[in-house]
Amino acid sequence: MSAVTWALTVLLVLAALAGWLSATAQRVDRLHRRVETSRAALDAELTRRASAALEFALESPAHLDPASALLLADAATTSLDAPRTPAALREANDADDAHRWRVESDLTRALAAALPPRDGAGLARVLEATRRVQLARRFHNDAVVQTRRLRGKRIVRWAHLAGRARLPETADFLDGDGEDTATGPGPGVGAGPGT
Repeated sequence: MSAVTWALTVLLVLAALAGWLSATAQRVDRLHRRVETSRAALDAELTRRASAALEFALESPAHLDPASALLLADAATTSLDAPRTPAALREANDADDAHRWRVESDLTRALAAALPPRDGAGLARVLEATRRVQLARRFHNDAVVQTRRLRGKRIVRWAHLAGRARLPETADFLDGDGEDTATGPGPGVGAGPGT
């Protein structure tokens, strides 16, 4: 093999490696954007659920006893007070997320304790918001798992293809579906067959 052939072979291998690394870096970037988008969607659904719960607590005195209404209103207000701007979500650290998931779990528990078994317009809105939170949480956690799986590959770590991006974490809180990876099974607000 001549020196020119050897040099061309090395250049082709390096070009192929650079192309593969570039494609992998783009995939990591796309997954991070998907995590950000799904986190924003989850946050919007959490806001909708907290608003529906607060409205139900304040406008449904016939359905709730005063203590349950106060407990539900307090949990919903605490949820609504959580930082919600895109910048706040991007700058959140693990401790911020852990606090947020505790607040959302508290709201889920308050809903489970306060919601009456009968149906009503306000109750239907709360239950629909709870179902949407469950779906948004699943989509977000799926995006996080895919991102973490790709970022866990050796070449991605060695080549620093994720840059300085924070390793995303799953949203581990009680959402009413009876499953919570952080604290175990929870109350089944709105849960039923197929949820």
